Amino acid sequence: MIRSLSANTVANTAGKKSLVVRVRTDKGFFFASVPTGTSKGRHEAKSLPIRRELSVFSRIREKFVGLDIKEWKKIDRLIQKIDGTKDFRKIGIDNALAISIAVARAATKNSLWKLGGKRRFPFPAGNIIGGGAHRGGSDWQEFLVIPTKAKNPAEALETLKSVWRDTHSILRKKGVLLGHNMEHANMARLDEVKSLDILSRVAEDHGTRVGVDVAASNFWKRKSYMYKKSRETMKPLEHFDFVLELAEKYRLAYIEDPFHEEDFKSHTLLTKKIGRKALIVGDDLYTTNESRLRKGVRMKSTNSMIIKPNQRGTVSQVLNVISLARKNRISTVPSHRSEETPDDWIADFAVGSGSPLIKIGLGDMEKHRRLIKLWKTIPKPKMAVLKAFKY
Repeated sequence: MIRSLSANTVANTAGKKSLVVRVRTDKGFFFASVPTGTSKGRHEAKSLPIRRELSVFSRIREKFVGLDIKEWKKIDRLIQKIDGTKDFRKIGIDNALAISIAVARAATKNSLWKLGGKRRFPFPAGNIIGGGAHRGGSDWQEFLVIPTKAKNPAEALETLKSVWRDTHSILRKKGVLLGHNMEHANMARLDEVKSLDILSRVAEDHGTRVGVDVAASNFWKRKSYMYKKSRETMKPLEHFDFVLELAEKYRLAYIEDPFHEEDFKSHTLLTKKIGRKALIVGDDLYTTNESRLRKGVRMKSTNSMIIKPNQRGTVSQVLNVISLARKNRISTVPSHRSEETPDDWIADFAVGSGSPLIKIGLGDMEKHRRLIKLWKTIPKPKMAVLKAFKY
């Protein structure tokens, strides 16, 4: 039974305040904090200023006192009913998700992964060189590596560290290193091609695969892609050819948001061309939203999607999206946000959903440690089945 709820704030990786909710039950206290994103899709659930989130929380918290934590799904429905909108614009996504996760943790005795029904461990896709809205010399947002040969989460983490160190060293020696962004990725005075040149060589040395988050909506302006840092303008077909050329040249295993968030057709064409060779991943395209995903399923737009719970709402709603993706053979990639908190619940979502990948970098050590801990405690742990990239 829920005895009380309280809320406070914690500093996220951007130094801003993020919401923390604490639920007190007969079994003790259960917490949850929620992140936010620097670049957001326009179809995401709505967040409110932190002061307003706290003010709203103080008005609604008593509605949950006395409820049975075993009925966490009913509590999720109550959260939706209290708000009354599809995107949580009244109570704010931070309140909705933080309360939902804290209650689900209480219901599972801090074993949130059990709700997904699976127990497979994902390979981390780690951001090594940053750009775009996360700062750096490229308009593309992230240049990632995936340690596809890792036998467990600890080995995967050590591989990411080695790739990061070697990349850092090369960037420093070339005199192009600018520092590190909030995700702890290297920032450098390099465009898309030069970033891939360096990272692909390092990745090959370590037996890893390269991926990118283009985050194309960030530089889509009406009818063209405006590359601010290289001062190039590309029409949609030119941009498509550019993405396809780099995908094939560097044998990219993971391509996220290569086109703007309303362009389902270009995603469909890219998936048709190289979907057997790489994961074509929708983030802004879907924003963890069932109706957006159903459209993508109909159009066969992607073979993979990002799962960001604070784009959607409650634990129940997120699990419904994951279930829909799984039924339609779309791989799920639970992901951190750029303005992260120390909380580690996204690791549980990845294990419980059996997702092949989790998007976390070296700025997310709490998530890595959670994966390592679960590997040691879950009976007969296994890494997820990773698609064979046929380049």
